[in-house]
Amino acid sequence: MAGDPDDGQHILQVELTPPATPSSRPLVSILVVLAALATLLVVNGRSSAGGERTLRTTDPSPSVDASPLVTFDPSRSPTIPSATALDPMRTTVVPPVATSTSTTAVAVVSPPVLSPDPTATAVPVAPVDSASTMPPAPPPAGAGDGGDGGVSRSIPDAASVSTAPLVVSPWADKTAITSAGYVATDVGCAAGTSASALDAFFRDRVGPAIGFDYQHVYALGGKRYLWIFQDTFLDYSGAATNLGQSVFAHNTAMVQDGACFTLYHRGSITAPTSFEAGSGGNPVAKWFWPMGGQTFDGRLYMFWAQMERDGYDPKGADGLGWHPVRTWLAIYDAGSLKRLAFQPAANAGTYPIYGYAVDSDDSYTYLFGNTFEQNLQREGGYANGPHSGTLMFLARVARGDLGAAPEYWSNDTWTPDAAQATPISQRYWAENPMQPRYMNGQWVAATKVDGYWGDELVIDVANDPWGPWTTVEDRGLAPRGGDPSMNTYHAYLMPWLSGGSLVVSASNNARNMYRDAWPNPYRYRPMFFSTGLVAPPPREEETTTTIEETTTSLETTTTAASTTTSEAATSTTSVPTTTAVPTTTTSTTTTTLPSSTTTTTTTTTTTVPPSTSSTTTTTTEPPDDSTTTTSTTLPPDEESTTTVPPGP
Repeated sequence: MAGDPDDGQHILQVELTPPATPSSRPLVSILVVLAALATLLVVNGRSSAGGERTLRTTDPSPSVDASPLVTFDPSRSPTIPSATALDPMRTTVVPPVATSTSTTAVAVVSPPVLSPDPTATAVPVAPVDSASTMPPAPPPAGAGDGGDGGVSRSIPDAASVSTAPLVVSPWADKTAITSAGYVATDVGCAAGTSASALDAFFRDRVGPAIGFDYQHVYALGGKRYLWIFQDTFLDYSGAATNLGQSVFAHNTAMVQDGACFTLYHRGSITAPTSFEAGSGGNPVAKWFWPMGGQTFDGRLYMFWAQMERDGYDPKGADGLGWHPVRTWLAIYDAGSLKRLAFQPAANAGTYPIYGYAVDSDDSYTYLFGNTFEQNLQREGGYANGPHSGTLMFLARVARGDLGAAPEYWSNDTWTPDAAQATPISQRYWAENPMQPRYMNGQWVAATKVDGYWGDELVIDVANDPWGPWTTVEDRGLAPRGGDPSMNTYHAYLMPWLSGGSLVVSASNNARNMYRDAWPNPYRYRPMFFSTGLVAPPPREEETTTTIEETTTSLETTTTAASTTTSEAATSTTSVPTTTAVPTTTTSTTTTTLPSSTTTTTTTTTTTVPPSTSSTTTTTTEPPDDSTTTTSTTLPPDEESTTTVPPGP
């Protein structure tokens, strides 16, 4: 029988062999006819059983990558125990759906070919002293295969054609194809947008999505937000209790409207593919992961990192076997999410990725830069730190002009030359994955210290994106439930406040993903919590001192004495001499600061009291028949007057 059983075009080919004897021919003919009729009934029954719904979309991949497929070894698939043994949080077991009513195929992804150490035990990562010049204690040594190296994050190999039984999808009636060609599935509503409401919503499977990480959230306008996740495991059957029973996609999306969510991806519910295929290619060897982005004038501008798989798995604490090779800028319609463009970023390099995080103030859009290097073996191994991911760079463009060539922060100024860029922050040992936002007129950032390799959360604040950044919270960050087999990474701020507090998210996974998260998908889901928004310290301003010149005024007043001579026998002359030398010295010093003004005035007045001299001269002459009497009274500042009476 040729043809797809679901396409309604079935061809039955029957080859008749001549019977050995004429007497058996009628019986053979009857048996052949009955067999043909039975086959047609079975095929048509499977195609038309209640609720058939086959959803397919066109994946907008403009090119084909000839990279070889990575195959897997089915013999390495783990034994699947019961649902309650797989997930201790489950209290009931959902019975399998009868296959006779099946219309939706559920593809099975084989777990990657790994070499886990069955005797290994998870050990919590030692705290990191960011001030130390010595490398922190590395996570426990592993085999680089998703083991206990503290950085496990397995990527499945390509899935073969599914041999899973066909079942009816519980989300078939909640799924539709959007005008932009996405498969969109209503996955329900959270109780709200607070940290506690989101944590309760995402701790369980979210519709078909049973595991995902690296949450990024972009405001679309109004109460709508776009969530993009990295590696996602999808199960449209509703029966999967193991990541290996689901379909894997390198990125998926959810649209949040108020507190309700809709899952978005390409492909179909039978064969889902990534939300963003980028420039196309073999998704096992090449894929795209979300970076920063922002919406302007009804368009979402979003950066994507093109990732490529390395030809080896790093050992122990040396990281993960892939790295970024190029930075792309995508543009989407904020309403329909139709992709309008997908092009290399203005700076398409990855050392660092400018666009790792994005946000704007009133004048500029800032592109934070980080290498996102997680394969530390490419940099000499974990012990050869601090690594490139500990540096955070900064570029900017005019607000909303994300396609323009940026200018780069360089030693307290800006330059168009990326080679002259200098970091705004350098700290820790393995990575410094700051995720800044501009909120309430200030900058705030969440950072998971050393990413996979650490166990602390830091909240920093600043007045300007280039800093100085001030740490206002430094705390341990345990995974959900304090599970010692798990680790945390990718601390990320929601673009809204809840009750005046920050809503912080963090990805969770098992240290040995293959052993501990593969059979327990609940360990591979983000968690949410809140913390206070603290204002940064005031800006440090320059001190300006203004000193006025000192002026000294010296005023001297001299009064000349007047002399009057009386021609009398007895002459009395009074010579009052007054010298007044008032001296006034005024010195004024004014110091002015931008934030406050201090004026100091010093006035010195020196007054020299006037000097008064009175001289009286008496002269006796021989008597004469005539007598002259002279009387002189001269005030210090008046002219001298002499009166001589006439003689007799």
